[in-house]
Amino acid sequence: MKFGAIDIGSNGVRLLISRPLQMDQLKPEWKKVEFTRLPIRLGDDVFSTKEIGKKKTELLTKAIKAFSLLLDVYNVDFVRACATSAMRDAKNTDKIVKHIKKETGITIDVISGNVESKLIMNAFLHLLPVKETFLHIDVGGGSTELTLIQENKAVVSKSFNIGTVRARENKIKAEEYAKMHAWVKENIAWVPKLKGVGTGGNIQKLGDLAGVQQGGYMTVKRLAELTEDIEAIDLHERVYHLKLNPDRAEVIDVAGRIYLDIFKRTNITEIMTPYHGLKDGIIQDLWERYFLKQKD
Repeated sequence: MKFGAIDIGSNGVRLLISRPLQMDQLKPEWKKVEFTRLPIRLGDDVFSTKEIGKKKTELLTKAIKAFSLLLDVYNVDFVRACATSAMRDAKNTDKIVKHIKKETGITIDVISGNVESKLIMNAFLHLLPVKETFLHIDVGGGSTELTLIQENKAVVSKSFNIGTVRARENKIKAEEYAKMHAWVKENIAWVPKLKGVGTGGNIQKLGDLAGVQQGGYMTVKRLAELTEDIEAIDLHERVYHLKLNPDRAEVIDVAGRIYLDIFKRTNITEIMTPYHGLKDGIIQDLWERYFLKQKD
């Protein structure tokens, strides 16, 4: 049995196909069957013009068509497509969703920041030590989701229009940072013995560069050093020396700065990188719906 997830982000569009290694568990281990990421970069249009332009619409449609063919070839049983910040903000989202449904047969769910955060956390919450308290930070191209986790449960959560593509386009309003800082001060800053847990492609790549294994910890000091090192080199060196994809190379230091901006307002000194993202959360959610239905 195979499950498919399409994650339509502000920077990249991803397809993940996985199958559970145990059929009798709510939280099974997963075997990756196929993973494809395409740098469509919807945020380039949306954060500048408030719409997804014709060229990006064509590219997105082609990407979903390709994903649809792969889903057929792999004989995937269940699939869900979710779109996040860029498509949440675009004025012409409804038109594009209808167009893609007509062209590909794939229905796109444009989800809120809170739903996005819940899906992501569902993929890794069970892996966290129960007695420890975490701030989950998911930095994407268009938004940043923050969630306080205690005893493996989300206590309070908030989404902010702060992301790497927005920052690169100089489209983050000062008041949005102020809102995030105020929220952190009210809900997070006072929490003792707090640890970070970061999700998203940028923190995963930063973890890779720091030599952190899946589920391991990177110190905030090391994150700051890495961010400064990356900022000091040009795009060519980032691509050819650090072996980053060009679209990742342009924003990875920006992501580092967003994390550091949050950390300096807390007592967090280290961050876990579970190497899970929205795509993994979508698949876990599909599996749980199937699993629980079979139990009824």
